[in-house]
Amino acid sequence: MKRLLIALCGMCYAMALAAATVSYTADNTTIFPNPERGFITMLDKKISEDSPYLVKGMESTLESHKTKDQISIVLLHYYLDNFRNTATLPDKVLNAFDTDMQVLRDKGLKAIIRFSYTNSTYVHGGVESAKDAPLDIAKAHIEQYKSHWQANADVIFVFQAGIVGAWGEWYYTDNYGNQSGTINADRKAVIDALLEAVPKDRMIQLRTPLFKTGYIGDKKALTADEAFTGTPRARLGQHNDAFLYDYDNMGTYTDTATQKPWLAQETLYVPIGGETDITDVNLAKKWATYDKTIAEMSRLHWTFIQSGYATQTTNYWRENGTFDELNRRMGYRYQLVSGTYGEQASAGGKLSVNIHVRNAGFAPLYNERPAYLVLKSGAQTYPIKLAADARRWLPNGEVTTISEQVTIPTNVPNGTYRLYLYLPDAYAKLAGDARYAIRFANTGVWDTASGMNDLGASVSISGSQVTPEPTDGAVVLPAILNKANASAYSENMTWYETNYFDFGPTDALNTDRWAEWKVNLKYPGEYIVAVTGYYPNGHQWTLQLQDSEAEDYELPASWEAGAVTETGESTWDLSNLPAGVYTLRIRNITEWGQPKLLNINLQYNGTLPITEANEVIVNDNPLSRQAYNLSGQPVDNNYRGIVILNGKKIVR
Repeated sequence: MKRLLIALCGMCYAMALAAATVSYTADNTTIFPNPERGFITMLDKKISEDSPYLVKGMESTLESHKTKDQISIVLLHYYLDNFRNTATLPDKVLNAFDTDMQVLRDKGLKAIIRFSYTNSTYVHGGVESAKDAPLDIAKAHIEQYKSHWQANADVIFVFQAGIVGAWGEWYYTDNYGNQSGTINADRKAVIDALLEAVPKDRMIQLRTPLFKTGYIGDKKALTADEAFTGTPRARLGQHNDAFLYDYDNMGTYTDTATQKPWLAQETLYVPIGGETDITDVNLAKKWATYDKTIAEMSRLHWTFIQSGYATQTTNYWRENGTFDELNRRMGYRYQLVSGTYGEQASAGGKLSVNIHVRNAGFAPLYNERPAYLVLKSGAQTYPIKLAADARRWLPNGEVTTISEQVTIPTNVPNGTYRLYLYLPDAYAKLAGDARYAIRFANTGVWDTASGMNDLGASVSISGSQVTPEPTDGAVVLPAILNKANASAYSENMTWYETNYFDFGPTDALNTDRWAEWKVNLKYPGEYIVAVTGYYPNGHQWTLQLQDSEAEDYELPASWEAGAVTETGESTWDLSNLPAGVYTLRIRNITEWGQPKLLNINLQYNGTLPITEANEVIVNDNPLSRQAYNLSGQPVDNNYRGIVILNGKKIVR
């Protein structure tokens, strides 16, 4: 066993007894998607009551961009021309927004949201302007969308102010001071309305620096102390829709000598992104060279740029290697450098963790995201939330040290556990979806199924008072079942986007494919069953439960054929079965189409029974397993009160 080592070199580092140090290999070449960063594509449309959807129906277009450019973000520009003189939007239009957001969830994407009232200008009396909506109507529309924006914050990356002028770019406008680059009372009122309606944990981008400084009332740059506090200064960023045009960016800046240094400080904490407006290839070769593009994006911390507009420039980037470099480095690109980890700990005791992380990207993260150290053994995982804030891991090669003494949960059984670093989405709707977790740019660390990064170290836990149940890695019901916790699947099963069970390629073997899980039926009773998939087009599945002595999957008391559909919920009565470990299998019963399935959600119907009714654990880790309220409904990690977790009452 190693002895306590103290090294002095300007600073003092204390390592726990029996610590292991791991060095990691950076991956500086692979292009892969990560949430809330990179090249984007845009969908825009004039919305009407007869045609209210922007995203629904465009799935194949999104799929092609995901494949081609590894996108994780889509700019959605909703044009409300048809309602610029109508204060009340139809429910069909408002509800269509929710449907669009669900399509993004199914695709593993997030949105940049912009609303405006026209994509063209007109000339009257020799003056160019644009027909937008007056302030009272615009505010009414913002208020009507508020609840829909709030309900879908999980798949919204950032908002762009929009509303004012042609393309929502705040220049040509009938109602807010035509061809003005400054702020006025009505423009301030639009920002006020958006700050109130947009979810408080989401930022809003304005078109130029002058709009922010004019609204705030001073030219002070955002500081680290005020960042992420929810103040207007901390929530307002910039979108530049003329990146590199004339290098001073076509009116975006009025004084680059002061505004660009100001923006370089701001964008450490609020996002910048947009598109280039260079539509002449000769000008692209002048203003958008590799060196100028990389230097400007690095200096101003760019997170995203559109790939499909001004293709004269983006194609030039593709030819000279700029495009691939941007695809790797726009936004954040986190890399593990080295880590030192304690090799022994006890349940309820401390574990020393010291991790060096480099951000090789141009920018940091901007939306809150938890970081977990995860202990994993077989199918059992124990996440421990770190104090580290990934939003503050600064870009352009800066190295940040995570140095913490974490507490091992008291419910961790004795054994050896592999260590992982896990950065899932902050929203419960997406927290279990590996596509929304952050992948580190290192060789040999990423686990596609779980969305976790393997730290290459293990810890031995001893002294635990918990004896693990002999479940052979079974998942305790109720639970959400998916590829990550599946125990087996048929040899002819295929995969869509790595995580979807694909029951129906064009080879007509739909009904021959199956997936199965080892499950622990700890609470016999009636379950509510729902599924999440890719094609909501009427597919049906059979669930079957097999005990350890069954010869086939024909246990009549425990399964119903065709009762589980893509679009609804069904009940499954397991009341008459004894508690114990079973094999649960799902098989598609529809012979046509291409059914794809992501999750099966088995939720207890009624009040969940308690096996240890008098045991109450305080401050247990809320993410170690799915938690349920006393009615058996699943709750996320923000829920406070008494919950049922792994068969025990827990107060959190």
